Parts: sequence; structure tokens; C-alpha cells
Amino acid sequence: MAQQGNFKGPSRLGELGHGATLSSAGTVSGGKPRAQGLKDVDFERRSFLVKVVGGIGAAVAISTIYPVIKYIVPPVKKFSNLSEKVVGKASDVPENTGKIFQFNKDKVIVINDNGKLTACSAVCTHLGCLVHWDNAQNLIACPCHGAKYKQTGEIISGPQPLPLPGFKARVEGEDLIISKA
Repeated sequence: MAQQGNFKGPSRLGELGHGATLSSAGTVSGGKPRAQGLKDVDFERRSFLVKVVGGIGAAVAISTIYPVIKYIVPPVKKFSNLSEKVVGKASDVPENTGKIFQFNKDKVIVINDNGKLTACSAVCTHLGCLVHWDNAQNLIACPCHGAKYKQTGEIISGPQPLPLPGFKARVEGEDLIISKA
């Protein structure tokens, strides 16, 4: 039923005519109490808005947290466990020099001493520093604590507890191949 005129309050409800009466119980036409009828409508809208805002908040939180977690957690490195691997060209290691190559999980130093290739682990057994070839002294040296090794990885001097594990190095054609000892 359409209301006409300016409805200002419950005192005018009786004046509207067409059988409308002032109800003391506060019911809406349809027999529901006014609070319950309006409450359902408000909660439906409110719950919809809560879900929309919550969904947007969750999307923003995930899009913010995901990159942070990817930054903090290091990626998993996959290494093959080959017994032999081509690591580069023979020309990568000129005479009287040494170069470090990645072999499976290990770093291996290959030394070319006047055409004779030797290879051993490039990780010092003292504290895990990377060693280098010292051509002037003709030995492998660790820059961290002064450990010194022979070309084959045997201990000369220093605080290291063990010699460097050995590997085999050979040349086939132009390829430099490292294999497990």
C-alpha cells in the first residue's frame, strides 16, 4: 500500500486512512516484529560486506606475505649426482694456474701445472673457505687462516684437520672432464 503525503511520525499513522492503525506492538505489515524484520535485512547486507572486505583483505595479505616468504626461504638447489661431468674447456685453465668448477654439490679446483692436470676439493677442511692456487709458491692456499696444501690436496701446514678430497681431471678433445676419485 503506497503512502501519500509527508509521513513524519507514528502519531500521523492513524491519519493516513485506508485502514492503517497505530500498532503498539511495533510490527511491520506481514506480522513480523519490526526489529526482527529489519535485523535480517541489515545482517544480510552486513555479512555480505564483511565477506567482501574480508576477501579483499585476505587477497592483499596473501599478495604481501607470499613474496616475503619466498625471499626468506631459500630455493631448493637440485644437484645431479654424476660420477663424471664435462665442466668446461681445457683452455679455461691455462698453464700454471688453477680454476674452480662446480661438480655435483662440490666445488673442485683444477690445477694445470705445466700441462699436468690435478683436481681436488676447493673447500678448506678447516672452516669451509674457498682455496686458491698460489703459483708463486706452487701450492694451494686458503686465504682465511693460512692453510696450505700440495697440488694433490695433502696438508703442508696450517690449522686444517684433514686433507682436501681428491678428484680426477682429464681432457678429451677440448673438453675438461672431472670425475670422482
